[in-house]
Amino acid sequence: MNNKPVLLFVDDEERIVRLLKIMFRGDYEVHTALSAREALAILETIPVDVIASDQRMPDTTGIQLLSQVRERWPETVRILLTGYSDLVAIIGAVNEGEVYRFLNKPWDQAELRAVIAEAVETAQSARTAREHIVPVWQDNRADPQFSIASQLLAIEGCDSDRQEVVEMFTYDYRVHAASTMREATDIIIQEQIGVIVTNAEVDGVDMTEMLAEIARIDPAITVVVMTSSPQSDTIIKLINSGRIYRFAIQPLSPNLFRLAVNAAMREHHRRLADPRVVRMRMQREATRETGGTDAIYDSFVKSLSRFTEVS
Repeated sequence: MNNKPVLLFVDDEERIVRLLKIMFRGDYEVHTALSAREALAILETIPVDVIASDQRMPDTTGIQLLSQVRERWPETVRILLTGYSDLVAIIGAVNEGEVYRFLNKPWDQAELRAVIAEAVETAQSARTAREHIVPVWQDNRADPQFSIASQLLAIEGCDSDRQEVVEMFTYDYRVHAASTMREATDIIIQEQIGVIVTNAEVDGVDMTEMLAEIARIDPAITVVVMTSSPQSDTIIKLINSGRIYRFAIQPLSPNLFRLAVNAAMREHHRRLADPRVVRMRMQREATRETGGTDAIYDSFVKSLSRFTEVS
């Protein structure tokens, strides 16, 4: 029986999918498709761990394909490959296709291999989470220590924009607000935040590195980033390094923004079903209650504190 993870590469150029198959067939079960129609036919017959699709194809776009995959096979991790820095496509990739990574063509082979390996691990973890969601939570629902109460943190230097976010969600979630990176760091350390809504820049500093560190320490947190001046390179960096979940352009459209944040909170709750995340949060909470020291928690404090050292 073949237990190799399953990859699906989609590109209308046959030479590209042939090359990708040669690159990955040693470690994975690799399937290829020259169109979205072929890709969907394959997905209907076998479970696929990771799909990597080109953006510009004759019959449909990669985003349109990955959006269908997200709806029908949500546990298949989605990667977008493209040779174009199309701003609309990039925003669509994160908001419609919930793309895991965005890679430019021609790709760096080492980077592509690393992204595929990480995507496969994510896919397999999601499958494990689904299988364990009942036993992990069933016996702990009465204990407040295991509460998955929805907490949202709004990080925005502009008072009016920050207040807009707070007022929009104050009746839905427990909302915290921060105007600086220092305030945000204190809240993240002290509270069990589920969703972060932040401007792309805070205190004049690009938030990508801080978001990347948060994703490393607490992968259950989901992030929605806002900006009034979207740039292709910035969004790609936020997707690939900051691991953001949604992107919003200011001035905000209240209905669309509410949908984005609510989707992020649902994703946070889904991630909480991952046994690794559950154990990490339980360990941190138990250690804090007993007054002990925890390497993960101490690392969290130390790592995030460096982002407050700005003028």
